[in-house]
Amino acid sequence: MTSSHPQTDNLSKNLTSLIASGVNDADFLASVETLAAGSGNVVYKGMLQQLTGKHFDDELAKQYWHGAIRHCHTIFKPEYASRGFRPALLDYLRHFAGEFADARIIEGEYLHNITRSSITDGLTGLYNQTHFKKVLEKTIYSQRRNGDASFALVLLDIDRFKQYNDRCGHLQGDEALRRCAEIITSSLREGDIAVRYGGEEFALLLPNLDRHSAYKVAERIRAEIEAHHFPKEELLDSGTLTVSGGISVFPESGETMEALIQAADKELYKAKERRNCIYSFAEDRRRSSRRPIRSLVEYASFDGALYRPALSTDISETGMGLGCESLLAEGTRLSLRLTRPYWPENVYLSAKVRQVRRKDEVVFVGLEFEQSIDTLQALLTNQKISLAAGSR
Repeated sequence: MTSSHPQTDNLSKNLTSLIASGVNDADFLASVETLAAGSGNVVYKGMLQQLTGKHFDDELAKQYWHGAIRHCHTIFKPEYASRGFRPALLDYLRHFAGEFADARIIEGEYLHNITRSSITDGLTGLYNQTHFKKVLEKTIYSQRRNGDASFALVLLDIDRFKQYNDRCGHLQGDEALRRCAEIITSSLREGDIAVRYGGEEFALLLPNLDRHSAYKVAERIRAEIEAHHFPKEELLDSGTLTVSGGISVFPESGETMEALIQAADKELYKAKERRNCIYSFAEDRRRSSRRPIRSLVEYASFDGALYRPALSTDISETGMGLGCESLLAEGTRLSLRLTRPYWPENVYLSAKVRQVRRKDEVVFVGLEFEQSIDTLQALLTNQKISLAAGSR
């Protein structure tokens, strides 16, 4: 009967304790080097034996250990290398040293963490675009095969984000992205997927939702972001950080990944023309019912302010275009007066400025009405409206 050497037993216990300590890779590797400086290459041998279950001689173990460290910094980005040594060790021993014919699981939790890091965005914690497209492809395949309910894709883009970065600083910009990501995820159900699609753009994959339901989700997110106070957002022209969005639905908007993304992006582009809105087919109906009309409209930017004259360019149940001399900021709330004899009846409205463009000395403003359209609907259907309309 043989007895183990006390020094060997102590070293083995130290190695076991170090592996189980849960320290980060930098401290882990530094501790191994400290042990090796005192006990020699047997430390590398013992460490590989405990991590892989394989025996190597002392010198070869040292060679493999340091080769794996170099390999770790080669295959992982710097922000992941600090926690990627053990997966790198497995990859090195299998593909470079040829010591494993089959992959073995080394520290499954570490492998999971590295996998998670490779599919998520480091700033927001949301999934990245590459992973999103893989999931979208699988979802399309599953829907085609099973013929289940439809699903929706939503693209969201932060309005005037470059201006926010330029005026408030990139640190505030990063914080705004993180906060938007938190608002988005807090509004989703279990099974929904939120993605940082790129830059200031986000994507949502919403299973088993039709267009109307997806619009409600996206509109809730838009409203919460508009209501949230972002530091220094008052420096923006609009005074508020907002998002716009577009929606596509499988299969009505398309049956391929490319078609769905293109359809949502097209609606996002239309939303960005107005900003701080979610575009939907309702917008198409609004535009189709928009009537060109030129008549006097009076507007004031706050209660008690002097009303100024403007000329309407078009009108619908939900909004109006104006030509005026004042350069109004997006997001500004206006009080409007449509009065006789320029209109068939007196109508008083409030609206928000959604779009501003300037041509020569005239400022063209797109307005969105805030209140019920019942009175305005009657105004639009009144045949006398033609009397108030000027020439086009």
